[in-house]
Amino acid sequence: MPSMPSFGGSAATPGTPEWWKKNKNKATYVERQGYQVEGVPGYFDKNGRPMDGAMSEKDLVFRTESDKPQGLFPQLDPKKNYEKAKVAVGLGPDQQRAQEVYQEGQTLFTAKQYAKAAKKYQEACQRWPNSTLERQSLYQLGNSYFFDDRYQDARETYVELLEKYPNSPQVDGVVERLWSIAEYWEKHDQKEHHWAATPNFTDETRPWFDTQGFARKTYENIQLYDPTGPRADDAIMAMAGMYFRKGQYGEADHYYQLLRQQYPRSEYQFEAHLLGLQTKLRKYQGPEYDGAPLEEAKVLAKQLRTQFAGRLSADEGERLAQTQAEVNQAIVQRDMAMASHYENTGHYGAARIYYGEVMKKYPESQLASAARERLSAIADEPALPEEPAKWLIEMFPENPERTRVARVPELRDSRGGDQSPDKKDEEGTTLFR
Repeated sequence: MPSMPSFGGSAATPGTPEWWKKNKNKATYVERQGYQVEGVPGYFDKNGRPMDGAMSEKDLVFRTESDKPQGLFPQLDPKKNYEKAKVAVGLGPDQQRAQEVYQEGQTLFTAKQYAKAAKKYQEACQRWPNSTLERQSLYQLGNSYFFDDRYQDARETYVELLEKYPNSPQVDGVVERLWSIAEYWEKHDQKEHHWAATPNFTDETRPWFDTQGFARKTYENIQLYDPTGPRADDAIMAMAGMYFRKGQYGEADHYYQLLRQQYPRSEYQFEAHLLGLQTKLRKYQGPEYDGAPLEEAKVLAKQLRTQFAGRLSADEGERLAQTQAEVNQAIVQRDMAMASHYENTGHYGAARIYYGEVMKKYPESQLASAARERLSAIADEPALPEEPAKWLIEMFPENPERTRVARVPELRDSRGGDQSPDKKDEEGTTLFR
């Protein structure tokens, strides 16, 4: 028999509504046990009733969500008011009803009446949220959309399932369905490309806009939510290929590198190296731009020849050697361009360094001969250009910052101080006088 409420001045008995009303805010939740109030033995459910065992699924799910104030005006929270309205009209949480409609959905799904089954699974999700039943219903809801060829709805439902239940036993099945959807969208766009902003009002198998973008996003979902699964490296290669074909080589390079570094046992390692090399070469924009892609390509080509020597056919080996030669030639051309730039601006010290690098790295090349001639021509030139109108500048006092910089021995000596000898490069060419 339940405890009767206390009357008069006596303290409320633990387990009664009056006692729970006074102590509810002091209660702390213990996982799988229930609520505990300091000084009172035992555990209590969300309504303050004594617990004899582990909490039921319903008590676990709805332990504090509805009782916590949200924001400054919780009474105006539309979400809470919507939930109250659902309860008021008999559409609130109901485990028994959820199980009933789930079974109805299963019957309809077996009969291949997928649209009707989807409505039942939706109701099951709403009637018993945050539960095993909701997880199962979400999975079946996604499957209903999938077999009804409503791929965008299926994708959104599958992603919701992965976000809410990342450790779901259905992850493998969800990922395979997402892969099928992404692959279909990608191939459809390759065959019949539409601009991203072109609306789709007739084909329910495709998104309303940007089929290619949604295909890429779905591959990304696979890699994000199942990074150790069997489709993760497939998804990365698919994304890299899509960017490569669009000419977005920076993004493609990122994904090829991601696969090389994070999936060393992937079957795509050889392709990621080979296509990554091509990507880096296409990222390089010429001698006037950043030369980092060339240096990275040089390292990647060496890795290809070292790690995959057994996989390279005679034709591939010849093409790789040709690519390496192209990379080396581009590096030499960039060094010569940098040397010429510094020579033209009067920074002869820097120019000598770059000419020296060309001669050192590629002594037998035609550019090495040209570098040797230029190095000889500027051998007696000062390392740095003279300051313009120096006589005029010296008429004015230097500001404190210039004065402090001038006191640095290394800088002062490099401009012609008497305390340090001339600095020379490896070939004896004077760099600073």
